[in-house]
Amino acid sequence: MYIVRFPNFLVCLLAAAVFPASAAPNILFLTADTLRADYLSCYGHSWETTPFLDQLAGQSLVFEDCLCEIPLTLPSFGAMLSSLYPRMTGTSRNGLKMPEDVPLVQEVFRAAGYQTMCVQSNWTLKAHLSRLGRGFDIYDDDFHDKRWGIIKPERNGQNVTDTAVGLLAGRDESKPFFFWVHYSDPHAPYNYHRDLNRTGKQLWRLNLQDRIRVKYDTEVAYMDGQIARLFEAVPDDTIVLFVADHGESLYEHNYLGHGRRIYQTNIHVPLFIRAPGVKPGRTPLPACTIDVGPTLLALAGLTAPAGMLGHDLINNPPQPGRIRFLETYGGAVPRLPGAKFLMGGSGPMRSGVVHGGWKIISGGGEVELFQIDTDPMELKNIAKEHPQRVLEFKKLIQAWQKEHAKGQTQVVPLSDEDKRALQSLGYFE
Repeated sequence: MYIVRFPNFLVCLLAAAVFPASAAPNILFLTADTLRADYLSCYGHSWETTPFLDQLAGQSLVFEDCLCEIPLTLPSFGAMLSSLYPRMTGTSRNGLKMPEDVPLVQEVFRAAGYQTMCVQSNWTLKAHLSRLGRGFDIYDDDFHDKRWGIIKPERNGQNVTDTAVGLLAGRDESKPFFFWVHYSDPHAPYNYHRDLNRTGKQLWRLNLQDRIRVKYDTEVAYMDGQIARLFEAVPDDTIVLFVADHGESLYEHNYLGHGRRIYQTNIHVPLFIRAPGVKPGRTPLPACTIDVGPTLLALAGLTAPAGMLGHDLINNPPQPGRIRFLETYGGAVPRLPGAKFLMGGSGPMRSGVVHGGWKIISGGGEVELFQIDTDPMELKNIAKEHPQRVLEFKKLIQAWQKEHAKGQTQVVPLSDEDKRALQSLGYFE
């Protein structure tokens, strides 16, 4: 069992810089919300919607097989910044805050002399709800955009880029920066950008499912253009780690959205790293989003706090036979405050294991087994043909859950505005 409670002052003692302050590299932690890997051209998408990200990937080490632990925004980013499984920190759902005694990556950067900045764009990541603002000198989450006359709790890509460019222009140039910039455009409800429709088909001529996919695709293309504009202001020698928090089901398995399923469309995310000394190319090594934190720190020559579970993907990559564990507790925040405590102690809605080309999903009233190396879209459930493998994988899940005990859920009081915002995102029951 891993202990996750650390006094915050120890973070300063645990940060060991390799670079002198003047030579420490700038780090851009560039993230996208709800971006499934296979909707980037560099991951095989047939429509050329991401020319800039494809170019950036060509300069980077691309991880072809990166999975998130929980396909929800706060749990996924909490896992990245703490390098702990969400079950351990009690942040297994949106609307549950990160405990104050869990060290976060940005605290290590700030203790090492970095200026730490963030431009946020998803309501679930607002500092008062997530408590992920801890350790940032600037955590800009001041947005209240509306769409179609109702709450649309996201900052659009143009606003994100404008804000980020302004922060870069006004930064303290005597310090290196650690800068988290988060884009949320691919999140539902999807705007349609007519000029970015690469299909050559008029939207009204398509069926419902294809219309949704084209709208999603144009949101991805719009975000790509805004990221390209951001890089006009990013210093050329900046180290970049790009990743998404989770994917999105676009009617695969008769499901639209994310948070309640752990099929590949929901958990397979893009991840690539551009840095001096990191040879551009592609790797099939099995990565997880809990690897992001230790990797970010290692790219700056900093030591991760003791207890972080992820791999430094550059200097200590995982073995090909790595076993990866998945969970989901559902996307919704319960209406009744007392229900949060009850759900904090409850088990996951679904659990899964990915290992050696196989994947099990347990929960929801059934067990599903897929051979994802030959069936990547998980079309054929072969659980009945392989009962022994199902049993072995279930035992792995039970052992993993026992080893990584659940932390206590910490509730955040929700204002009326929070409730409306989370409801519009589909995160409120």
